[in-house]
Amino acid sequence: MFFQTLKRHFDIIFYRTVAGIKSEGRQRYLGYLWFLLEPILSTAVFYLAYSQITGAKGARTILLILIGMILWQWFEGSIMVAAGSIKAKFHVLNQCNLPKYLFPMVSIAVHTWKFLCVSMVIFLLAALLGHPPNAYWLYLPILFILQLALIASIAMPIAIGVTLWTDLQIVVSSIFRMFFFLSGIFFEISSVPESLQRYFFWNPMAALIDSGRAIILRAEAPAWGHLTPAILLTLLMLLLGALLHAHYDKRILKLTNA
Repeated sequence: MFFQTLKRHFDIIFYRTVAGIKSEGRQRYLGYLWFLLEPILSTAVFYLAYSQITGAKGARTILLILIGMILWQWFEGSIMVAAGSIKAKFHVLNQCNLPKYLFPMVSIAVHTWKFLCVSMVIFLLAALLGHPPNAYWLYLPILFILQLALIASIAMPIAIGVTLWTDLQIVVSSIFRMFFFLSGIFFEISSVPESLQRYFFWNPMAALIDSGRAIILRAEAPAWGHLTPAILLTLLMLLLGALLHAHYDKRILKLTNA
């Protein structure tokens, strides 16, 4: 039933995604260039701090932080925008009764497009800095699909929750701020005490970021065992999101008095 509905409304998702990409490009003076500048500026700040504290400098450290920043910004940015996407489209829903999950999916698709554009530049930068493509890069699409599924699985229930209780978006933002520092964005997992590393990988983003670095920086396959919690969380949250959307789809406008 879900996939039949999704297929029937695929054109809406596609055209609204294209419109969203164009709209974001027009709203900013630097347009699409800002998609790349944003993570680079963040990386520069963390590189200056990290290099001064640890003494680790050079191209590898820059790429290490940049990979972490880009994967995290894709994750956090997609979910936070998707969280308020249903509430932001009440004026549309009052005129046309569309499935509510379409709006988080469009938000995720827009941010995923931005991520893919930036990742192409990062791949080029990695090659120029001594980490050229190799056979292990074939794992990158699998890794990206897994992260995209994780993003969608978390965004779907949160979008319903934020529509019913607006303050949830603040709570989620605070939780993400904590996990930002626990995901290894500006340090390597090897610096975490060995006794704590297995708990560290319970954080799905820590596992995904380390896997991306394994492929690009260390020229090795991801440690699939470390990704198991991410896969299990994705499946659990997808089920929760499907149940919530099925339960609230027809009644959420009444419950919120929109």
